[in-house]
Amino acid sequence: MSWTRDPKRPRYFISIAAELAAVHPRTLRIYDEEGLVCPQRRNNLRLYSEADIERVRIIRFLTRRQGVNLAGVKVILQLEALGKIRVYDLFDEGDVERFVQGDADPEPKLEPVAVPIPEPSSR
Repeated sequence: MSWTRDPKRPRYFISIAAELAAVHPRTLRIYDEEGLVCPQRRNNLRLYSEADIERVRIIRFLTRRQGVNLAGVKVILQLEALGKIRVYDLFDEGDVERFVQGDADPEPKLEPVAVPIPEPSSR
């Protein structure tokens, strides 16, 4: 009999989940309070599954890479839960996948831009 890991099985305490998702534990608490992630609780401790961690990474992709606020993220995730959309279909699937798997830079690299400063006018 082969044993496979259930991605929905809660297994990580908040500190480990935060490290795996590359966020601060407080961020996970905020996402929980906002209803974006719903970890299971045992003895008043949050336990996160692999699916929860992937969801946090998707939230990070939407907020950091796409500039969506948490209210917008909530709408997108609700529409996805209803089967109306898929996050992977809204954006470049490879970009989302790389970000969720942790292979992409968390922040897009911005090139410096030279801005000319006008000379003060004399009166």
